[in-house]
Amino acid sequence: MIILTGDVYHAIAQHAEEIYPNECVGLLLGRITGMRTEVEDVFPAPNRWTAEVGLTPTDADHSQRDRFYLDPRDYLRADRVANARGLDVVGCYHSHPDHLAVPSPRDLMGAQAIGSGSRFVFLIQSVHRGRAAELTAWLLVDDGARFVAEEMR
Repeated sequence: MIILTGDVYHAIAQHAEEIYPNECVGLLLGRITGMRTEVEDVFPAPNRWTAEVGLTPTDADHSQRDRFYLDPRDYLRADRVANARGLDVVGCYHSHPDHLAVPSPRDLMGAQAIGSGSRFVFLIQSVHRGRAAELTAWLLVDDGARFVAEEMR
């Protein structure tokens, strides 16, 4: 179970709308207790996807509109902020501009690199024509082989 405050829900939606038509990215700050993850705040991060982080000739038509890069230094900054508040980095979020809020194969590869622990949450915010739509929650299972939807309140 993923528990979000109303402020967290709205902050993710607002971030996604502000960055549209590109993908936004950020980290989730909160606590994990057993099978329950409580998200108390977000740490919006810049989408640092550029040619310098791995653009290949086959990626020439892709941009921040369909991918993101979370710099490890931004993760460390979020971790410091969380620790100072007695919280942990419990997950991450990103948006899917003009697409459904379901994980893509690229999301799975990225999650395998980012995710740590069985309760690390991945939220996807769909944004249609600049307006936030569905927000979904996912967990990695089977040693990171696939996502499963997680209940969110």
